[in-house]
Amino acid sequence: MLPRFILTFLLIFAMQSCTLHHSYQRPAIDIPCAWRIVDNELTTEINLRWWEEFNDPVLNCYIYEALYYNWDLKTAIARVREYYDQLRIVSSELFPQITGSGQIYRNELSVAAGQVFPGSGLSRINNFYALAFNASYELDVWGRVRSATEAALADYFAQIENRRTVVLTLVTSVASAYFLLSQYDKQLAIAMQTLESRIKSYELAVVRFEEGLTSELEVKQAASEVETARTQVKQLEISVPQQENLLSILIGRNPQPLERGLKLDEFKMPPQVPEGLPSDILDQRPDIRKAEQNMVAANARTGEARALLFPQISLTGNYGNESITLKDLFTGPARTWQYGASFMQTLFDAGKTLARIDQTKTLLYEVYTQYHLAIQNAFREVDDALIAHKKTIELVEVQKQRVKVLREYLELATLQYQNGQTDYLNVLDAERNLFNAQLDFAQAQSDSFISVVNLYKALGGGWVLDADDTALTPQTNPPCETQAEAARGLCPLDP
Repeated sequence: MLPRFILTFLLIFAMQSCTLHHSYQRPAIDIPCAWRIVDNELTTEINLRWWEEFNDPVLNCYIYEALYYNWDLKTAIARVREYYDQLRIVSSELFPQITGSGQIYRNELSVAAGQVFPGSGLSRINNFYALAFNASYELDVWGRVRSATEAALADYFAQIENRRTVVLTLVTSVASAYFLLSQYDKQLAIAMQTLESRIKSYELAVVRFEEGLTSELEVKQAASEVETARTQVKQLEISVPQQENLLSILIGRNPQPLERGLKLDEFKMPPQVPEGLPSDILDQRPDIRKAEQNMVAANARTGEARALLFPQISLTGNYGNESITLKDLFTGPARTWQYGASFMQTLFDAGKTLARIDQTKTLLYEVYTQYHLAIQNAFREVDDALIAHKKTIELVEVQKQRVKVLREYLELATLQYQNGQTDYLNVLDAERNLFNAQLDFAQAQSDSFISVVNLYKALGGGWVLDADDTALTPQTNPPCETQAEAARGLCPLDP
């Protein structure tokens, strides 16, 4: 016969394995075999620091500044720590809880209340001293604590992925804002050059009118074109500082003028742009990984809720010393101890426990649908980004050719007008079309670089983990020594 205490522990061990928790399994996903646009020359390398491929130290500086100083990212980092602490709180229930307690007091018994009788020899004044250790441990027979711990762990992992989602969005937002700022800079320069040219044309029209070579109508037409160009300049003079303010907030600064690096015409398209396979998205994008961790947490909480249908069994005990005199507190006769077991079972709660189980099942279905929606949105975003990247590059060439043709058209119209072979309306038409084409060409250039940014954002990849590590690196060597140096563009390439 086995000793009784061994049988007891074997029984406890067997009961601990009676968990109601179901292990999580990733659901089946309908994954497309390939993207709509496939280019065999595209590389699957998506782990590099792609922003460095543009060879602009100022852009690199702003991205690293954002990783160190952006307040949204700091909030996400703090939230991860919060969920880690919550995990520690929940998982602590897997272990025995031990507390220490002590008492010391002095009291006087009442004669009038019959607590002590005169002449009994008992003292009305008494002292009491006690020192004890108390232990309790819930036997996780039905897996309630283990399920709660698994849910808390999944919540913690989900917050890590949420932080990486913030990193992904932040880096791509900084790059996109920087390229858009370059676009506004170029468009403003074009508008100012056009304004200067139209002022000269207006002055020439006035001279020709005064000499009787043209009518007043041409003067008014030239004046209207001057005001049109001036209006465009003013609008862009609003857009440029507003874009600077947006970029300033993204990199953690107060709104201020920002240093520029390369001009829009000086940027070169990265030689290789990633594509990857649709199945890779499940492991590359942090928002999908977060959605999956939410499913893991919800699945664990269903087991936690079901365990509430069964008794909660706990082991308790205490050991200590009690005495009415301090000198006898640590003697053998002062020793006291107790151990035992208890259980608690809800007998009636008006359906509260069953409703909680149904609630967890509904939550599991909800996060299940969110997971599938996140995957479908990811497939759409990648497909959109691939299409946009390919077509915007083609559009840049179309717009470039359009500007060339319209410039030749303007030169020819101007020459014919000066020779009296055509009227001034043809010159104005050529100027308007060329001006609009130059603005559109600048936007197309910017869109082509932003399409690269959006493609990396849609694909995710190892660079997100790299940037995430950078954001968590202790700030021993900040990317810019001072904000003043940052404003002058004295930021090194790497942090």
